[in-house]
Amino acid sequence: MSRGLRLVWLLLGLGAFFFLGVLFVLPTSWEVVRAREVSAPPERIFAELDDLRAWRAWSPWREDAYPGLVFQYAGPPRGAGAEVSWDSTATGDGRLRIVESTPPSRLGFTMAFQHGRIRARDTLSLAPLPGGRTRVTWSDRGTLGRTLLGRLSLPVVEQSMGRDLERGLAALQAVCERETTP
Repeated sequence: MSRGLRLVWLLLGLGAFFFLGVLFVLPTSWEVVRAREVSAPPERIFAELDDLRAWRAWSPWREDAYPGLVFQYAGPPRGAGAEVSWDSTATGDGRLRIVESTPPSRLGFTMAFQHGRIRARDTLSLAPLPGGRTRVTWSDRGTLGRTLLGRLSLPVVEQSMGRDLERGLAALQAVCERETTP
């Protein structure tokens, strides 16, 4: 093998090694936070959060947005232990479970997708504001596992989750404000 060809192979090998090294130090977890002020008291908003069946009216992940998606509910009707799961060709499988319910200020839930390979922990926090308004803050934290594809797709996941949270908060605001106006 000629000296020039060996140099090319060495440079290609070093480039591949460097590329894989960079991939292995990329983060595998995300955190997205969005907030919105809603013209409704925390108690009114919390009633929409604590009941997973009520999410049909405002969640960014509604059945009508994904043809063929059907939710299965389990556990108590509301609060800690309430759970919804799904499995469809359009979205894959998933499960959402309320793990913390502190009326009227905080709701925590976990989500798992792709047979548990992708996991997230979300919190919806309600802070009362003057004039009967409430600041609703939705934080979503999760991990894509240790795959190279997951590391490369992290920016897309963060952007997508940000849009979902904004859409969900806007719909929650519309539902709560519509039902509190005389």
